[in-house]
Amino acid sequence: MTEEGTDLGLSGAGRTGGWLLVSGLSADGRRELYKFVDLRRGRLHEVSIGIDEQRANQLAFLRGHLTGDPPYGLDRVEDLLPYLLHPHSFLETASADLVVSFKQAPYLRILSAADSHPTWSPGPSGDVTGTLSSTNCETAPDTVAFTSTDTADRLRRYDVPDQPLRTRLMTYSRATGSVETRGTLPDFLIDTLHQLVHSPNGYFVGVDMNLSVLPGPDGVPGASAEGVDAAAYATGSFPRSGFFVADEHLEKTQVHTPSGACAAHAEVDPDDPEVFYISCNNISKWRTQVVLHGPGTIERYRYRDGTVVREASYSDHEFLRITSQRCFRRGGRRFIAVTGYPNKLYVLDAETLELVDRIVLFEEEHREPPFVCEKNSSAPLYLAVSPDARYVYMTGAAELFVVDLEEHAVVDRVRFCAPGSFAATAHIGLVSDEAAARALEGLR
Repeated sequence: MTEEGTDLGLSGAGRTGGWLLVSGLSADGRRELYKFVDLRRGRLHEVSIGIDEQRANQLAFLRGHLTGDPPYGLDRVEDLLPYLLHPHSFLETASADLVVSFKQAPYLRILSAADSHPTWSPGPSGDVTGTLSSTNCETAPDTVAFTSTDTADRLRRYDVPDQPLRTRLMTYSRATGSVETRGTLPDFLIDTLHQLVHSPNGYFVGVDMNLSVLPGPDGVPGASAEGVDAAAYATGSFPRSGFFVADEHLEKTQVHTPSGACAAHAEVDPDDPEVFYISCNNISKWRTQVVLHGPGTIERYRYRDGTVVREASYSDHEFLRITSQRCFRRGGRRFIAVTGYPNKLYVLDAETLELVDRIVLFEEEHREPPFVCEKNSSAPLYLAVSPDARYVYMTGAAELFVVDLEEHAVVDRVRFCAPGSFAATAHIGLVSDEAAARALEGLR
């Protein structure tokens, strides 16, 4: 990387300011990669962080506590590491700290170059006994809320299906360093908590994400070391994961199950804090493959006076693998932007969840599920919306798409890395100049 960064060739460089953060795990599984796209100048800057120590700590714990075969049909314990330790999402706090969460890691990453981009965990350095939630939130300025699931419980669950997963909801103050346990979650998790959100109305929503098809008497149907027969595999039992809704200190907690499989992400409506949305991907994992079982679903809920009511839902036969969603306001109306695998951007009315627009990013023949998703494809899995709500940025394994909502079309498509250089990518988002400067200090 040059001092000035790499020119991405964005034709619309300068159409908006800010920075887009694209992150993930390197193909060899040994480095976290954080790619900052300067949208004003159309240039890319990268932070690369080695994780050999974190890998060694996690591997030692896995070998000591995983009693049965590795999950998802994997052959070796080591094969779990890229799944557990890849960056999944980030949060910019009120003081412009970038706090990164991982798929199933025992720590958070603080992207501050002045502090050498340290990790932080609620336990002592190197402690791997808790698995933190994959996407987290602020409950107050510079106070990060997250959950921690007992890792030994989680590993035992792979071999003992009814093993309870002890999980606590906690907060961490970046200002004071203090950690508070808010309470213990009810025993509803199948996997671990995937996303935790907090409403200004003072309630939490937390979503489990189950990616496992249950084995039958002869193992997981249609699945073997050689691959997946998707049609046979989809006949297996695929439990629907759920979500909890609770007050600030978990004194009143309730659990719900949405209509779709693989509940994954939640978002509180920025204009109506009583309302939140739950999306269901309807995907599972076998070895290193993602299997798409059928259409996804997004649901709108209202939490008022201790009662959760589902108000609307959306799905259609092309609404596939809906990995990312974002509420936004444009022209006096509220919308939700949603990714549609492998080549679509959906725009839904946030009030009714009726379809407003479906933009095709590139030509691709429609495939009816179930099927195995192609690796390193052009499919954009993650999205962010520009501050003026005109542009949607979408990324996948190697390409950045810029969609103009006024033109209903892709206005830029550029490569931000070599195909295959990521083992796994992560949710994207816009960050402030201050946050980007802190992360890139000394590199630009």
